[in-house]
Amino acid sequence: MATPLEKQPTLSCQHIFNNPDTAHYCSYIQVPGLLATFYPGATTVDELLLCSGLYAYTLWWNLQESELQVLLAMAGAGQAFSPEQCYDAIKRASRCVEVDRIMLQQGVILRSELLRHRPDIHFRFASANTSQLEKFHQVSWLTRQLEQQVGSFRLASQANPDVISQERMLDSLKDLILTHRDSFNTIQRDFTDLLWAVHEQPAPKVVNFEEVVPATKILSFSQQTMAKHHPQTLLEPQHANDELTFIMAHQAFEVWFPSVINSIQEATRMLEDRPARIWGAEGLARRIADIFSLFGRMIHIPQTMTAADYIAFRDQLQAGSGVESYQFRAIEISAGLRDLRYQHNIEKMQLFTPDLYLLWDAPNLNSTLMEVLVERGIFEAEDSPVEIAQKLSKVLKPTEAANQNVDIMALLEALVRFEQNVELWRTDHIAMVTRMIGRKTGTGAQTYSNLAENEEEHFDSLPYLYNTLKYKKIFPALWDARDYLHGH
Repeated sequence: MATPLEKQPTLSCQHIFNNPDTAHYCSYIQVPGLLATFYPGATTVDELLLCSGLYAYTLWWNLQESELQVLLAMAGAGQAFSPEQCYDAIKRASRCVEVDRIMLQQGVILRSELLRHRPDIHFRFASANTSQLEKFHQVSWLTRQLEQQVGSFRLASQANPDVISQERMLDSLKDLILTHRDSFNTIQRDFTDLLWAVHEQPAPKVVNFEEVVPATKILSFSQQTMAKHHPQTLLEPQHANDELTFIMAHQAFEVWFPSVINSIQEATRMLEDRPARIWGAEGLARRIADIFSLFGRMIHIPQTMTAADYIAFRDQLQAGSGVESYQFRAIEISAGLRDLRYQHNIEKMQLFTPDLYLLWDAPNLNSTLMEVLVERGIFEAEDSPVEIAQKLSKVLKPTEAANQNVDIMALLEALVRFEQNVELWRTDHIAMVTRMIGRKTGTGAQTYSNLAENEEEHFDSLPYLYNTLKYKKIFPALWDARDYLHGH
């Protein structure tokens, strides 16, 4: 039987090594606080997707606002720019452009999932006025101000003859203005349409926007982290945006994770129903795949700073590492990752919290899928992996061919795309980490080094990330079946 939504374990940080005096990932990124702000009335997959999207908009616009304010302050100084200042301005402009691209892709997901059909949302907004999210209009206003003041970015004087670097800076600023002007129209449309869709949603409960999106509270968490772990940013706030970028990029992942976790678990429940709701699960699998495609772009945000920019404040992270994200562990486990090496690694690193043990023992998407395939007669429960792959390959027919299991084929293809995007994200993540901190071991979660049984066995984040590429597939039978397609 399907597990009721309210019976699912409520994820929380339960790491036994959580030290309030140490920059543990969960406390540094403020994960428990961020999750606590999620609107308690959001329980369906569509409601959680709405919250994740609106939270992410809030974070991204805040980051853009911070960068635009610095650029405007630089313009207002009325001085010729040194090459170093030019390069700094180029970095900030490029970051704003990259955030625009993220929000464009995010808008495609939200429009596709929440606007193309009547979403499963049981409340509606009292108003659809976009001014309810102040950051939205602030970013638009700052961009117009920057456009008006581009001429204030002075070219070289006789004392500073480096005209080339300043012209390169002006090109970047103009690119920001042109890109932002074009993309902001689309982002504005997506955001406005989303508000109107929820405002006009026929629902018995009417809520104010700030009840669902407590923007002030959401943004306060990054400031708390800055004050506690990066006190230098309080003395020089104009130089604080690299630290803010690092924090908010991780926070953006964490506010998206609840939607992914809930979608995986809801797809599992759909497959547990009798009859199984194959097409419903297929739609959620495509949704998850799209979100992981978005993650592939989001992982590049930390790279908008240089490695030296990051190293300048990295020691203040102490032993904290993203491998401690219990929500990402929940995604892997709920989907069905059951490689024994994975289990060994997260147990040795003491990342297996009580909540995650509950998920490990609960039905997962892959195991439930295999039960459905047996019930449909695709293969027998006692079949070997080779026999399962051979029989499953017969379901994978050309799309125009007659296929009594076309719903199954559609689901399998969506799940393969989901796992493919997870693997692409893992590869991009490793590339980002090695670009920022190099390829040496011992540069990650050193909290775990004392857990090793001998000096040669060292647990830290970089080897952990490399190991993720060696794990068995989440949906192994789906990939093995492709080995038998040729000649069938």
